[in-house]
Amino acid sequence: MVGSALEGDSGQLPAVRSELVPDPSALPTLAAGLVHEVKNPLAAIHLHLQLLEGYMAEVDDDQLRRKMQEKVSIIKNEIHGLNRTLHNFISFLRPRSDGKDVAVDLNETLRGVVDLLEPQALRDGIDVHFDPNDIGYVHNVDVTFIKQIALNLILNSIQAFRDSARPMEERRILVRTGRREGLAFFLVADNGPGMSEETRARVFDPFFSTKGESGSGLGLTLVQRMVAELGGALEIHTIEGEGTTFAVFLGGKPEHPLLDRQAAWP
Repeated sequence: MVGSALEGDSGQLPAVRSELVPDPSALPTLAAGLVHEVKNPLAAIHLHLQLLEGYMAEVDDDQLRRKMQEKVSIIKNEIHGLNRTLHNFISFLRPRSDGKDVAVDLNETLRGVVDLLEPQALRDGIDVHFDPNDIGYVHNVDVTFIKQIALNLILNSIQAFRDSARPMEERRILVRTGRREGLAFFLVADNGPGMSEETRARVFDPFFSTKGESGSGLGLTLVQRMVAELGGALEIHTIEGEGTTFAVFLGGKPEHPLLDRQAAWP
C-alpha cells in the first residue's frame, strides 16, 4: 500500500526535491552568509581579548599575569584556527582567482611563498630548501592559484611534522621547480611521517583531516581543484615513516610519472 502510494507520487518527487535541496549555485552565497555570522562574534572576542591584555598589565602578581597571558594566547590561537577554517570553507566552494592568465615566473612566485612560510617552519625546527631550476616563464596560468596551491602544500608539510618523531635537526622540506616532457612543474617534499594507505586513499576527501580539530580538511581538496582548474596534473608519493612528495604539473599531464616510487624523498 505504501509502495503503491509512493509509486503513484513518484512524478512529484523531483519537484519536491527541488524545493528541499538548495540550488548548488547558491551555496557560495549561503556559505558566505554563514561565515559572516560566525566571524563577527570571533572579531568581538578578539577585540575583548586585546582589552583584557591591557587590564592584565595592571596585575601585580607576576605568576598570575603569566598564567592569564598563557590562556589568552591559547584563545587567540583558536580564533586564528577558526578564521583559517572559515577561509578554507569559502575557498572550497568558490576558489578565488584574479582571472589573469599571464606569463608567470614560477621561480619568483614560489620564492615569495617560501619566504612567507619559512619563519613558521623555522619555529618548528624545519629547514626549508628552495631549489629553482632555469625553466623560463610559464604561460596561460593563474598566478593566484599557483600561490594558493604552493601555500597549502607547504603548510601541509609543516603541519605534518607535528605528528613526526623525527628530530628537529633532521626535519626537511624541499621545494623544487623543473620541466618534464615540456611541462613546467614544481614539487613540495618533506621527510615527515608520511601517510598510511588509508590516509593516502582519503587525502583529497573534503573535510578529511589527520590533524584533529586544528585541521579543516580542505587544504588538499582545494589543491586538487585548483590544479584541475589550471588544466594541470597532481602526483603524490608517500611512504609511511619516511615522508611525502606532491608534484604539480602545469598545463597538462606527463606521459611518464615524475616521482620515484621507491623513495619518498626526491
